[in-house]
Amino acid sequence: MQRLAREIDDEFATHDWSPVILEVNDDYPRSLAALQLADVLVVNPLRDGMNLVAKEGPVLSSGAVALVLSREAGAADEFADDALLVNPYDVTGTAAAMHEALTMPVEERRGRRERLAKAAVALPPRDWMRAQLDGL
Repeated sequence: MQRLAREIDDEFATHDWSPVILEVNDDYPRSLAALQLADVLVVNPLRDGMNLVAKEGPVLSSGAVALVLSREAGAADEFADDALLVNPYDVTGTAAAMHEALTMPVEERRGRRERLAKAAVALPPRDWMRAQLDGL
C-alpha cells in the first residue's frame, strides 16, 4: 500500500498538493485533523461498519468534503441522497466515484456536505441507543 501511494504521489503531486496522504499509525487526533482537511472521504466497508467515520467527516470538514460511501455501510441508507454510493468490491466504480467527487463543483460538494452534516447530528446518541435497544 505504501509503495502504491508513493507511485501515485510521484505521478500526480504538485509542489503544494499531494493526492494521497497515507497514515498507517493509529493516531486519533491526526485522523480527526485529516477529516477537517479532506476534499474526498472514502468510507468503503465490505459490510456494515465505519458509520461513525462517514458521519464524522462531513461534521468535521472545514471545507466541502465529498463522501464516497460503500452501499454496505449502515449509513448508506441515511446518506443515499448526498453521498456517492459504491459497491465496495467494484474498484473501477469506486475510482469513478472518486473522480466524480474530485471534479464536482465546490458549491455542489459544499451543499452535499452541509446536508450530510445535518443528517449526521439529527439523531442524538441517546435516541440512537434507545432505537437500537427497542429493535432488540
